[in-house]
Amino acid sequence: MNLNRVLIYGMGLMGGSLAISLRTKFPNIVITAVVRSEKSKTTILEKSLANQVFLQKEFLSPDWTNYDLVVFSTPVESILKIIPSLPKSGNTIFMDLGSTKETIITAVESYYGNTTHHYISTHPMCGSEQAGPEAAVVDLYVDKLCILTKPKAASNSSLEWVRLFWESVGSWTMEMDSKSHDETLAYLSHLPHVISTLLVNVAGENSATMKEVLGIQKPITGGGFRDMSRIAGSNSDMWISIFKENQVFLRKSIDDFIEQLTAFRDLFGSGLPVDEDKIRKIWELALETKEQIRKTK
Repeated sequence: MNLNRVLIYGMGLMGGSLAISLRTKFPNIVITAVVRSEKSKTTILEKSLANQVFLQKEFLSPDWTNYDLVVFSTPVESILKIIPSLPKSGNTIFMDLGSTKETIITAVESYYGNTTHHYISTHPMCGSEQAGPEAAVVDLYVDKLCILTKPKAASNSSLEWVRLFWESVGSWTMEMDSKSHDETLAYLSHLPHVISTLLVNVAGENSATMKEVLGIQKPITGGGFRDMSRIAGSNSDMWISIFKENQVFLRKSIDDFIEQLTAFRDLFGSGLPVDEDKIRKIWELALETKEQIRKTK
């Protein structure tokens, strides 16, 4: 694998962690970073995440072909603006870490047309509620799934190169088309962040609950609230971008959740005995489905 010069455009948690991993695997690699803020630039240099760092306003009209690999680790909106500036020739591999795929794949296919290119869209299924290069860790990608989405006209050799790249940093990979990706992730990633955030807000608006919470120094939450609230409110800029790019599937997932939540609510307060069998069936179905989704059987 030819990997001497890498550009990571956007070096927060994901880009920073990738930089650490690459330095571990490829000690002689030269990494260039592009970031928005002076604070991020300072942190990256202090942590030696990159050899050189540019602010976005400094990184104008770049020669993308100077790099073996260019990684876009920014919100999808900004990636869509960059795609039309990419070269249509050369050997540079381009990939993004975007959490949605349809708009990116559409933009790439529209730009390159039938011209063979080296752009592969990827989605590493990892991260945390932390943000910024200061949160970067060496093993973020180890034993994590990275989804690969190949646009039309992308070379098969580029796809294989990207697959080997992610495996070299410890990830395992699978391919998925853009529509299936965005619909699946709406249910398995995007909806959980919505539910987690709204759960916290609902609890916070209950005066009796907040009176008790604010009246003591230690938390009175059980494991359920701790686990469910872990991702609440994480990186609003990133999630707003994701929601904007995946509106149709996100709305459908929310509608499906509301339908089941409403049906569950209607089991109570009707003056009739609580339907224990129905509740038990819901719980048993959830246990079975959880084991299927999480592969815990």
